[in-house]
Amino acid sequence: MKKDLSALLCASLIFLCSCGTTGTRDVVPEFEEIVIDAKHQIALSLDSIIKKVQFVKLETTDNNIIGRISQILFTDSLIIVADNESSMSIYVFDKTGKYKYPIGRIGQGPGEYIDIYNICIESLKNNLAVFDNSQNKVLFYTLDGRYDYSENTPFMLRYFEYLDNGCKAYYITGLPDPTLGRFKNKLLIVTDSSNNILYGDCVDFYKSNQFQTVMIRPLRTFNSEVYFSPNFSNDIYLVTDSMVIPKYHINIVWNGMPPLNDQITTELFDEYRKRNYFFNGDFIELQDLTYLNIATPRGYPFVVYSHANKQTFFSTEQGSHPLFPFLKNQEPIARFGENTVVFAVSAFHLMLNKEEWYKHEPDRQFLEDLYGGLTEESNPVLVFCELNENIGNEK
Repeated sequence: MKKDLSALLCASLIFLCSCGTTGTRDVVPEFEEIVIDAKHQIALSLDSIIKKVQFVKLETTDNNIIGRISQILFTDSLIIVADNESSMSIYVFDKTGKYKYPIGRIGQGPGEYIDIYNICIESLKNNLAVFDNSQNKVLFYTLDGRYDYSENTPFMLRYFEYLDNGCKAYYITGLPDPTLGRFKNKLLIVTDSSNNILYGDCVDFYKSNQFQTVMIRPLRTFNSEVYFSPNFSNDIYLVTDSMVIPKYHINIVWNGMPPLNDQITTELFDEYRKRNYFFNGDFIELQDLTYLNIATPRGYPFVVYSHANKQTFFSTEQGSHPLFPFLKNQEPIARFGENTVVFAVSAFHLMLNKEEWYKHEPDRQFLEDLYGGLTEESNPVLVFCELNENIGNEK
């Protein structure tokens, strides 16, 4: 007998949102539990968690100054970098970090954007889609930098990601557009490639006069799969064109934030953040592992969850590689390949430690490769950390 998916999904413990689609399914997957216990943690050094470190220096020219990287996308041969705060630009580099060309520019003419709220790869045409929130438009560019066309957004939204079949997953919180009809109070809207709504999911408890805090990136794409974490919940779903499928429930068993409900206020939430651990949506799904940042009153320690042995490992944040100190309290900005996470490290911070490194680091070739041509004004350095897929299985 078929079970009602909405009832089963809504039975899960969710902090702020109640998720469930209107469809049915013969077998409803259960959440895979990721247990995070900071009091009884299994803590490993970075040398045990990360098996290989490489870096790519993004070439700096007079025409491609990057202040802070907001997004990175990788293709087979390109690195696409968006800076939506300082230069308000999109730049393309090859895999060695050599600068190739910009994509679009600031302005209000054809092919120009006012802001860069989000970039993603259009799954069917393989164009770069740039969401310009100020103009309520999505601009499309070929990957060689040419402007193709633009279209108006179908409704008010935060940002969106493409499913691999051309459908789209939109994040809506705090924007109850009346054109959405019965879906206007949902957090997630999924449409077909022509923006016809397929379904809406997760109740939105955002209230402009009560609770105004939202996660930065609850929608994330890894290896063509789209994941959604409702606003400050402990749940992660896989988004499909017909329903959201439970993926992970993050169980913070020690000092976790109390369950929230629709009576939460911004002031109370801020008090919780000062003393409790909570999941703020920072994660990267890898082939063999899940990388998560956990927000705490003292920083953002990361944990690695092994898909094979179902264990969670904390990092001691100690390790032998000279780049490890620069990764502390940073979240990786992208996934690369199967089990590699990518950090963006500012050249300014690297240069602050140059003198000390030359005193104590014996690997002179590494130092020459890193610091050759680098200045405080250089573009960020990308650090690729390949994680140990056999973590916890070593004998």
